[in-house]
This record gives sequence, structure tokens and C-alpha cells, in this order.
Amino acid sequence: MVAPKLMQQPGLTAAALESSARQLNPYVQSHANSPVAWQLLDDETIALAKRENKLIFLNIGFKAASADALADCRLTSIESFSHPECAALLNQDFVPVIIDREERPDIDTIYMNYVQAVNGAGGWPLNLFLTPELEPVFGGTYWPGPGARLKTGPEEEEGVDFLTILKKLTKVWQEQEARCRQEAREVLVKLREFAAEGTLGTRSTVQMSKIGLSSSSTAPVASAVLTEHLQPTKSSDADVSSELDLDQLEEAYSHIAGTFDPIYGGFGLAPKFTVPAKLSFLLRLPHYLSPVQDVVGPTECAHATEMALFTLRKISDGGLRDHVGGCGFSRYSITPDWSIPHFEKLTVDNALLLGLYLDAWLISNGDKDGAFYDVLIELADYFSSPPVRLPHGGFASSEAADSYYRRGDKEMREGAYNLWTRKEFDAVIGNDHEANIAATYWNIREHGNVEPDQDPNDEFMNQNIPRVLKEKGEIGRMFGVSTEEVDRVIKSAKRKLKAHREKERVRPELDDKVIAGWNGLVIGALSRTAAALRTIDPEKSGNYLGAAIQAADFVRSHLWDPQEKVLYRIYRGVRGHTKAFADDHAYLIEGLIDLYEATGEENCLLFADELQQTQINLFYDDLTPVSTTSPNTLPARSSCGAFYTTPDPTPHAILRLKDGMDTSIPATNAIGVSNLFRLGVTLGSETYPALARETINAFEAEVLQYPWLFPGLLSGVVSARLGGKIWAIVRDPAGNDGETTHKLLTKLYGEARGGLRNIFIIKTENDLVVQRNPPLADIVKQGPGAYIFDNGHFRPCTKTDVEY
Repeated sequence: MVAPKLMQQPGLTAAALESSARQLNPYVQSHANSPVAWQLLDDETIALAKRENKLIFLNIGFKAASADALADCRLTSIESFSHPECAALLNQDFVPVIIDREERPDIDTIYMNYVQAVNGAGGWPLNLFLTPELEPVFGGTYWPGPGARLKTGPEEEEGVDFLTILKKLTKVWQEQEARCRQEAREVLVKLREFAAEGTLGTRSTVQMSKIGLSSSSTAPVASAVLTEHLQPTKSSDADVSSELDLDQLEEAYSHIAGTFDPIYGGFGLAPKFTVPAKLSFLLRLPHYLSPVQDVVGPTECAHATEMALFTLRKISDGGLRDHVGGCGFSRYSITPDWSIPHFEKLTVDNALLLGLYLDAWLISNGDKDGAFYDVLIELADYFSSPPVRLPHGGFASSEAADSYYRRGDKEMREGAYNLWTRKEFDAVIGNDHEANIAATYWNIREHGNVEPDQDPNDEFMNQNIPRVLKEKGEIGRMFGVSTEEVDRVIKSAKRKLKAHREKERVRPELDDKVIAGWNGLVIGALSRTAAALRTIDPEKSGNYLGAAIQAADFVRSHLWDPQEKVLYRIYRGVRGHTKAFADDHAYLIEGLIDLYEATGEENCLLFADELQQTQINLFYDDLTPVSTTSPNTLPARSSCGAFYTTPDPTPHAILRLKDGMDTSIPATNAIGVSNLFRLGVTLGSETYPALARETINAFEAEVLQYPWLFPGLLSGVVSARLGGKIWAIVRDPAGNDGETTHKLLTKLYGEARGGLRNIFIIKTENDLVVQRNPPLADIVKQGPGAYIFDNGHFRPCTKTDVEY
């Protein structure tokens, strides 16, 4: 159960327990009936641990964990947390605390760093023993319960089960508390050294003490921003460390190309993730301003595109994609050929993939018959439809990996919603000839398409994970039919399989938490997709844009406190207590800017500006030196610039980290730099671009040493060095925009992402962007039309400017 403090006292009602669980989330709720007296991580819990001088046992997990993680979570719950002696020891000698990593990713990252440093590997569930001051004493992932068959792993090879660990930790704490505390403090110092990313820079471009962040501070300084910050001038270059230049892009490209898998796509060995930041970097290279191609090389830039498109094609053909239902992509593959996924689906991953497949489609040819169009529509439909699009307009966070294969089953199975036996597959399609064609297309075999060496526990025996290995033209030649006939058969089979699955199977459980930052990523991806489809498929474009607008309205009305200027991270029926982190602000700001460029609605910019100022106030590492009376050995910030992931202070976090390295999701500071440059131009602020340069400088040491780990920040280097392009559209009040305006919008919305680009959408002279940027007033007086910023001023677009 999830218990109130001092839960050992009798008299707790079921209603009280249910009320406590409702305040949390699905992962915590799944432990509500445990005999362990789970507590929430809050001041009362820590006070309890200090008062009773007990170690805290911390369990961290998430609802849509991968199949292995889910299995380990279930095993831990069954073997350990449900074991009477283990539960009794946990309740008696420890303070057990449970956390959802999606609600507190900051805490998960801190302790994952510790476990990975100590054990050489990490994962979920993440289990730790902490001092009452939250310093780590011991940690690991899965520990078997008493009498359980021990798994292969460092702890298990020694025959250590969870009960033994509990007894040892109890004894050590009772007999050697002083030593435990000293070693834990030493570990904390090492963790701080390990987490020094973004704290080594010393270069200053702006003093925060001289910057006001009220709305009036982003005063009409457009002329300075437009002429200085967006043109490749000496003064612009001088603001960024001279060591950081376009050469790092060439080095990053060479390293990434050296790890490319030319057979299956992707990079490195299994497990393979979709690595959106890396793929986006490769797709952008040919679309940056020409000096980038001069440095990296035109042949190399073309090869970058080929690598990215090849990888995206292999991913969309592979087992990560839901080929039958079009319900998104699983998170990653355990095999190098993308054939066997871990079946959980995260909103954040699919939002990033939507942006990538949009760019891939636009680069390919950008029409309905073009490559990747089907994937693009599948993903956009996935987000704009239930169940991921929730009734109130927000987007759910994930779908679980396990589900029931048939209605009425008692046991969940890994990937059950997506698996097919050949017998069931043929029976659903009905026609033998069509079933053979469809089976050939999706590689459905009599004895399953998962190789035995990839299925050591026989979980996929005789099962098939649909994936595409042959082109439709090749299949047509095999069966003596046209490609069009193959296409018809595949569409028919998909309809039948989808209908059967929806009727007979249970869809994986939805984690309906709304996470602010993840919703921002979906808003941005849907906005860009809607804009690109505005002339190709107006109906779908309208649906996607409507979903983006509704989500943005939901986040603002339910997760933003306009009086306190506070963004909250989680909504699930009610707003959670956890305040948003730096990444939530960054992703949401980016989504709002994309939504503005798709709609011209300046309320998106106003909200983005509020969020940007809040992000700076709460998370930015001001260059002004700081002193501290804290017993910690290091101050709360390093005075080097860039955004910390958490504010100071952050409840119950023992470290402040800076996120500059791109992983499976883009780095907070990479997105932050992009936002600062974009808003700096749009809102006429000199402050924002200056902070962007300062943020880049904060990671100078790391970027110079390992540029391929920072592709997002390298895009910021390009913006700082070369500037970007600025376009303005003055709308006709009667809605009769001219041909040039229509062509410019088609061109701009039909371009894949590259370097820095700003679009002003102007309705009247009273628009926010006009008030912030006086040069725009001149073109408003000239009348409706399309304009480009060229040689220090705006001029009307020519036919050449709008060619697409």
C-alpha cells in the first residue's frame, strides 16, 4: 500500500489509501496493495527517516517500462515486496519510498549515474539505500527474492538475494553508521565531479545582473538583433569562444559516419535506439547555410542525408513499427536489424520520430506518393486520435509493453498486442492467395520469425513480429501480379488484421499522465506537419493543427499558474505538485514557436516568452559568482552559463546537473539555445541571443573533446556563427493573400529543418512582433505581401525568392 506517514499505526481506511494513491500515478498505484508501507518522497518522509535514524529504501520505476524492466519490476514485487519477511524488514528497519521516474526524472538521473558508476550498468527498477540526507549507500536494479532462481548478473552470481541485502544493510547501519555516512559523503563528492558537464566554461557574454526579465525588458531592439545577431559579422563571432567553429561539425560527421551500420542502418551495435538528435543533425547538414557545406564537404553532406534516410527506412520497415494498426513505434530494438523491439511506446519518442519523418518526406519529394508519407500520416493520426489524444486535449505519456493476448486471459504477455501466429494470420485474412502475399510482405512464417538465439526464454515461439523485408514490386514478380495488386492486398489485410485485433485483444494499458514537456514536443511536431500538409491534404492538416492548438490551450489552462509564473509537470485528473523542470520549459517553448509559425497567433509567442523568462529565472546559471553557507562542498551553481535541469533549491535532489549531451531525447540546453535565438529575433530581444551564446560557451570543453555527442549544440554554433534567414508575411485583412504570399508559405512550410529561420506572421501594426521590432512597421505600411530581410532591411520577395 501507499501509506500515510507512520502507517504502522492502525485505523487506515481503504478510502484513505485510495485517496493517497489517486494523488500519484499509475506506477505508484500499481504498488498500492503491497504489504510494504510505501511512502512518497517529501519533507515528512525525510523527517521520519531522520527522527528514527533509518536508511531510506528508494524504488524508482515507470509504468511503460521495457519488457525486461517490467518483468523485473513484477518479479521484485512478487518475490521481494510481497514476501512477508522482506516486507516486514522494510517496514521495520527502513523507510521505503517509491518514485515514478517520469514524475521526477531529476532524481532518477542522479541515482542512475551512481548505480552505473558503481555497477557498470543500470536499469529499472532502480533500487537504492540512502542515508536520511539522501546520500547513496548501496544500489542496484533487480535483486531476486528469497528462494528465487537467481538471474545472471554481478550481485546474483554471488548468490545475494533481496532478503540477504536487507539484513546486511540493517546490520551495517546499526554497527557502522559513522563509516556509512562518511563513505556516502565521499560518494556524493565523486558524483559532483562526475556531473561536471557544462560547469567548466568561464567565458562571459552578458551579465545577468544587468538584465531585467519583465515584459518591458525585451524592448524594441529589433534593429540591433536583426543586423548584429543574424548576420555573419565579426562582432557576432566574437561572442562565442574562438575554439568553437564549424570545424566541429565536420568532426562530428566523421565520427557518426564511422559508426554507421550500412547493412541495417542506425549506429553501432544492438541495442539500437532511434537517436533522433543524431538523425536530425545528419538531415540538417545540407540545409544549413553554404559555409557549412564548404567546411564539411558537399559529398559528405549528401552522404549524411543518405545515412539518415536509409536508417529511417529501415526503422519504418522493421519490428518497432506497428504495421497493422499504425499506432506508433516501440522504443528500441534489441537486435541490430530492428526486428525485435522492446514493446513500450513513449510519447516523447514518437513525437521526435514524427518530426524526423516529416523532414525525411520533405527531403524526398514531399507529395502523397512520396517516400515516408504513409509513416508521416500514421504518426500524426496516432497523436490526433484516442487513446493517446485524451478527451481534454492533452497527450498521454505512454503505452505499456505487456498486454493480454486475448480477452479473458489471466496473464499478460510481452508484445501480445503486436504478435501473430501464421495460423491466426491466415484465418483472419481468409483468402489463401492474399494471405500468402501479405505474409511474404510482413515476413510472417509458419514457425515464427524470431530466431531462437534471440528468444532464450521461448517467449516468441511460433510468433511473428511483422516487418517488411521485400519491396512490393519484388513480391508482385514472385506471385505474378502487379505492384498495384500487391498494394491492394496489403491494405485489405491490414484492415482485417486491425479489426480482428481491436475485437479480440486488449490494447496495452495507457499511462494517461500528461507531461508538460512531452506535450510540447507533440505540439511542435503536429504544427509543422499541419503546415506542410496545408495544400496537400487540408482536412488532415486542419485535424493536426486543431489537436496542437487544443493541447497548447490545455497545458496553459491546467499546468500553468499565471499568477505565480509557475509551470507544473504532471496532470492526471488533477494537476500534480511537481513543478516543471528545465526540459519541460524548453520543449514546450519550442512547440509554441512552431505553433505560432503555423498559425500566426501571437498568444503562442506571449506564452512562449513567459515560459522563457521563467526558465531563465529558475534554471539559468548566472555568471555572477555565488557564495553559500550550505554544508555541501560545492555551491548550488557554477556561474558558467547554461540551464540546470532543476531550480535551486529543488526538493530532495542532492545534485544539480546540466543537460547538454543529446541522448534518446534532445538535450535541454540544445533546445534552449535554439529557442533563445528564435525568440531573440521574433521578440526583438538582445538578451536572449546573448544567453544562447553564453550557453554554448558553457559546454566548450566537452564539445571540443566529443563534438559528436552534442549535435544539438552544434546547430547552435552554426546559428551563432552564421545567423539565419528572416521572412515576413503581412496578411491581407480581407483574406486575399496574393500569389507571392501563397508561394512563400508553400516554400517555407515545405522545407525540412536546417539552420536558424524566423517567420513573422503579421496581421496589423499593433501585433506584438511589430511592437518589438520597429523595422516591421515599415513593411506593414507597404501593405500585404511577402518580404525577406536582406542586407539590413526588409524588401518584397521576388519570384526567385519564393521558388520551391
